[in-house]
Amino acid sequence: MSSLIRRDYGRELNPMRETINSFFDDLFTRLPVISGWGEWKPSIDLIDQGTDYVIMADLPGYTPDNVKITVQENSVQLGGKVEGEKDTGAGDFQVKERNFGSFSRSIPLPDQIKAEEATAKFKNGVLEIRLPKVDVPKGHILDIETE
Repeated sequence: MSSLIRRDYGRELNPMRETINSFFDDLFTRLPVISGWGEWKPSIDLIDQGTDYVIMADLPGYTPDNVKITVQENSVQLGGKVEGEKDTGAGDFQVKERNFGSFSRSIPLPDQIKAEEATAKFKNGVLEIRLPKVDVPKGHILDIETE
């Protein structure tokens, strides 16, 4: 009489899954940026507050001195640069995930804004850009004359 042995294929495949995951982690964290692929860009929120648009951008490690904002009538360009820390030789990195270098990001806006009235604030690594909208003429209803 033969006995049935139930195999746990999930457990048998775990070492292979871990090897593949490690390979891809190394591939994407150690390769240089190839023509913009993999370039870090800050996460943003674009909020319509009626008369203004507000952009909130997460910029950890940045200060107002190393961020540049260019505002146009229908878009905002963010750019910045952070220098990497000097290697002190105090130990070997076991994990190195923090990004250093420069970034550039263009944010299109749904409506025109008053670029000259835009303001920016920076607090706790979050950049807030307030962009007043252009006043859109509401139009005028004409009375129809009859003869």
